Amino acid sequence: MIDPRDVDKVPDEEWEEFKKRAAKDELFYSGPGDMLDNPEGRAKFCRLNVSGLFNKDDPNFPGYKIWVFNTQGQGLVVKKRSRVDPALMENVEYDAEGKELSRSYEPA
Repeated sequence: MIDPRDVDKVPDEEWEEFKKRAAKDELFYSGPGDMLDNPEGRAKFCRLNVSGLFNKDDPNFPGYKIWVFNTQGQGLVVKKRSRVDPALMENVEYDAEGKELSRSYEPA
């Protein structure tokens, strides 16, 4: 699997070849928005990634991360700064099919 952080390390002259390799990766996602934005993408992420903790930069809050706690084939929890109240962290639990099970909030 290609590590998403590899995108930042690819020299310009190798970019086209990198995109071709990335498209062959089983976690490559070309749908609308982010892979975690829809049930199909979340289900694929949950199924194909090992159990563990993943993070990526939060595009809505520079300097902060979106955290994903994945239990392979069982479900995942996405934790990010709340869009409603930035003083809170929002935790959304999803089942293996990417459907929301619960939502909770805690101080950031």
